[in-house]
Amino acid sequence: MTPILHHYETSPFAELVRAAMGLKRLAWHSVIIPNIMPKPDLVELTGGYARTPVLQIGADIYCDTAAILQALEAHSPEPSLYPAPLGTLHKVMASWAGGPQFMAHVGAAMGPMPEGAMPPAFVEDRKARFGLDVAALGKATPHLVSQVLTAANWLDASLADGRAFVGGEAPGHADLAFYSNIWFVRGIPFAKATTEAIFAHPNLAAWYDRVRALGHGTRSEISADEAIAIAAAATPAPVKGSIDAPFSAGQLVKVRTDGSGDAPVAGALAQLDPTGIILKRTGARCGEVAVHFPRLGQMVLPG
Repeated sequence: MTPILHHYETSPFAELVRAAMGLKRLAWHSVIIPNIMPKPDLVELTGGYARTPVLQIGADIYCDTAAILQALEAHSPEPSLYPAPLGTLHKVMASWAGGPQFMAHVGAAMGPMPEGAMPPAFVEDRKARFGLDVAALGKATPHLVSQVLTAANWLDASLADGRAFVGGEAPGHADLAFYSNIWFVRGIPFAKATTEAIFAHPNLAAWYDRVRALGHGTRSEISADEAIAIAAAATPAPVKGSIDAPFSAGQLVKVRTDGSGDAPVAGALAQLDPTGIILKRTGARCGEVAVHFPRLGQMVLPG
């Protein structure tokens, strides 16, 4: 079944997943979603999760890039997102890139923006959902830039032995995570000085071009209504994982993403173990779907 990515063009996490499609040379469907709330068609599928991106494969809905890349790896194992010698250590590195380093890169990119450069509705959305404080961000920008440039120095030094990618000759999840952060900074004109400082590292610059050359696979556009109809016509895949105590199969629970003001997702628990979380829920238009989350970064609460 063809993967469907619900995303918008300027999202750095969406760029990570688009690059993963390119690494795997996948054909995929694109559904463009709003970059601020409300997102009624997306929430119809997820039950409340509204971050970007979300991956859909039939009636299985994957939230957060960690769950999305795991799903793509299962869907199309070769070429792997976790090549030797690093293997799943790619996940550890990507978690750092997508956590403190992501916030540093966002701050370094957006902090220099002059007042009024961001639409007021966008600022209000990010303030309500993620606690964005534009004034505080501006004050923290010099520190955040220092964190970005330190990471750039580390990455450049890691590539100095001639390796093509972070783990060797094959690209993987960690490459995509580092790349998408830098891609975001590079796309903000007000961060030109930081971008130039990042790309002054020659090994990093050559590596960036190699990751970018992976492309985005073969993309075709469909509507949100078409994606919802695909979910309604499909059946969620069988669940293979287990459920950790003290929870039980079928228990009604809510899953909330750490640090998010979005509504929690409620449903019947189908999986809860180190490999991920799955809730079964029914939407008015999409029918029964399985909503997948990674275990890290998600709070599971009795429903």
